[in-house]
Amino acid sequence: MTGFLALCQTHLSQEESETLSGWTVLVPYSLDEEIWLPIASRDYDSMVAGAPQVLPLAEKLATAIDLPPETPATCDNLDLSRWFRRQAKGLATTRTGPWTKDLDTAFYVALFLRAAQHSIRRGCPIVCT
Repeated sequence: MTGFLALCQTHLSQEESETLSGWTVLVPYSLDEEIWLPIASRDYDSMVAGAPQVLPLAEKLATAIDLPPETPATCDNLDLSRWFRRQAKGLATTRTGPWTKDLDTAFYVALFLRAAQHSIRRGCPIVCT
């Protein structure tokens, strides 16, 4: 995630970066601010973020790296991972752009983008453990 975090530092504020990538639970509702919940069995708090706040941040990064339209828009199980392992490598040889410089970074951009879109589209929370 080193490249992804560097991309966040370049294009987002510290607060925006934390909202985009620091959530443990993503909900399909707009929140005025993140909600922090203590986890009794752990040494840290869990952040709940609103997908409507995460989505424009992920879109900003997707635009910055020119994420290709062929990136799966709706994904089941490991579709996004498989696409980046197989098709993205081939596409990167013919379709140049910033996204091809670091496919791991492009994967994380797509992951957070698709998570926010999925949460809003399906009206469901997403839990990252």
